[in-house]
Amino acid sequence: MKTEDLMNDVAGWRRIDDALSVHARRTPTAVAVSFEGRHWSWAAFDALVGHTAQALVSAGLAPGDRVALLSTPRPEYLLVLMALSRVGAIYVGLNPRYTVNEVAEAVGRVRPRLLITLRSFEGRDFLALIDAVAGQVALPPVVSFDSMDSCVEGLSRIGRLPPPPSDTLDVPTRSALPGTAVIVFTSGTTGRPKAAMLTHRGLLHAAAVQHLRLNPPQPRYLCNLPVNHVGCLMNLTLAALVGGGSVVFLQRFSAARTLQLIRDERVNCWLQVPAMYHECVRDPSFDPKALGHLHSICIGGGAASAWTIRQLREIGVPLYVEYGQTETSSSAAYSDPGADDEVLAHCVGRFDRHFEFRIADRDGRLCAPGEVGEIQGRGALIFAGYFGDPQATQAAFTSDGWLHTGDLAMQRPDGNVAIQGRLKEMIKSGGYNVYPREIEQVLESHPDIDQVVVVGLPDERYGEAVHAVIAWRTRAPGREALAELCRSRLANYKVPKSFRVIEAFPLLANGKIDRVTTRAMASGLPELNASGTPAKHHLANQRETT
Repeated sequence: MKTEDLMNDVAGWRRIDDALSVHARRTPTAVAVSFEGRHWSWAAFDALVGHTAQALVSAGLAPGDRVALLSTPRPEYLLVLMALSRVGAIYVGLNPRYTVNEVAEAVGRVRPRLLITLRSFEGRDFLALIDAVAGQVALPPVVSFDSMDSCVEGLSRIGRLPPPPSDTLDVPTRSALPGTAVIVFTSGTTGRPKAAMLTHRGLLHAAAVQHLRLNPPQPRYLCNLPVNHVGCLMNLTLAALVGGGSVVFLQRFSAARTLQLIRDERVNCWLQVPAMYHECVRDPSFDPKALGHLHSICIGGGAASAWTIRQLREIGVPLYVEYGQTETSSSAAYSDPGADDEVLAHCVGRFDRHFEFRIADRDGRLCAPGEVGEIQGRGALIFAGYFGDPQATQAAFTSDGWLHTGDLAMQRPDGNVAIQGRLKEMIKSGGYNVYPREIEQVLESHPDIDQVVVVGLPDERYGEAVHAVIAWRTRAPGREALAELCRSRLANYKVPKSFRVIEAFPLLANGKIDRVTTRAMASGLPELNASGTPAKHHLANQRETT
C-alpha cells in the first residue's frame, strides 16, 4: 500500500496495535517479525499479542497505567509494546546501557505497575541491576524473560497486580494520558530527564508518511536501535508495520552483523544514525554490490560526513536524510528523491506537506529564506507533553500552540532547510541526545572541580562527541578518575571523550559563563592527562586570551 489512501486508512486507526490487527487479517501468513532465524507470521504474532493483552487485563492492568521494559531490541519488545497498546496502557522503554541511577530515576518518575526485564545479555545481569534499583526506589512486580516463550508464560502468570500508585498530575497532563502510547525519556538542560508522552495518533501519522517517503510495497527493516529510542519505536518498527511490512531484530549493533542481516534477510529499507553508517562503510565486509537490493537508505539522527555519504552512494540506491526529534514523534522532514551529496551533507530536506512546521523568530514571525530562526511545529505529530511536569510542558510551546524544537535553521534559496545550531545546548552524538547539564552535575560532585562546562565538538564518527572543559580548586584530578566518576553514574555514550583544562572561564556581562566562547575555545585547550594537569605556564597563557 503506497498511495495517499494509506493516510486515510491510518487516520481511522485508534491505536498503534491496529497496524498489527489490520494486516493480520489482510496478509495472515506473511512474515511480520524475524529474529535469529525464527520467523512469526502476522497472524501468529497477533495471536500472541491478544493472549498477552488478555492476561494483562486479567491481572488488573488498566488504560493509562505505565509498564516499563528493560530489553535489547528483540521480538519481546514488540510483543509488550503492542499488548500494552491493545490494553490502552503506556509503554516505557529502558535502555540496557542505563546505570542503576538512571533506571531508578525513570522508574521513580513514571511509577509503573509492572516492570519487565530481559534476564541478561552478553554477560550483563539485568536482574542484579533491578535488585540494585530496588535499593533506591520502590519497585512494582517484576517479570523476567530470556525467550518469547518465557516472556509470554511469565506475563500469563503474574497474578493480580497491586493497586496503582496515586498520581499527582496536573489536569492538562492527566487529560493527555488516554491518547498516550509511549513515554520516552529525553534529557533536559537542567540535568533531569524529561518524560515525553508520544501519542498513538502522532506515531501512526509519522509512520504513514515515512512509508510513503521511503518504503516499497512490502518494506523490511532492520531494527537495532535501543527500545527506549523514538527511532526504534517509529522509524524502525511502526514505519515497517503500517504498510504491512516486517521487522528483523538485532540485539546489538555491529557493522559486520548489520551488513550480514541486510544481505541474508533481504532487508530493503536501511535507516540508521550516522555513526552506524560510518562503521558499516569502514567494515571489511562492506560490499556495495551485495546491497543493491535495497530500496532506500536514510540517514537519521544527525549529519553524516561527506566521505560516508560518498561510500553509501556506491550502493547505487536512493539516499535520503531526515530530521526530527522525540517531541515530534521522530521524522518531520525528508530530503527530496535524487538530492545531491551537498544537500545530504548540509541540509535536512523539506518539511513534509502532511505536517505543519515553520521557521520563526522570537516573536513568532515567519522567517524569510536565508533568515535564521527556530524550527517550530504543531498538529498531529506533536507530543502530548512531559509526564508529571506541567511547567516543562508549558515552556515547550508558544502561547499559540507551536512546539519549540530548540533547533535553529534557515531555508535556503533552493527550498532545503539547513540546521544552523541549537537554541538548547543539546549534543547529538551517534544518534543519542546528550544534554550537558546532566554530565556537568556529575562532574561537579568531584571535590576538586571548581567549574565545568560540557560541550559537543565535531567528530567524524559520531557527528558530535562529548567533551568537558574544567577548572579545578586546589589540585587537578586525574583524567581516569573523572571518566570513572562519569561511567559510574551515566550511560557510556555520555562519558566525555576528553577533559580539557582552563584556568578561568570567559564571562558574559551578567557574570555567567560564556558557553559559546568556551565551546569555540575548547578544541584548542590542553587535555587533562592521567596524572593531572598540563604545564602551568600554558594555562596562564590561556587565561590571558580569555
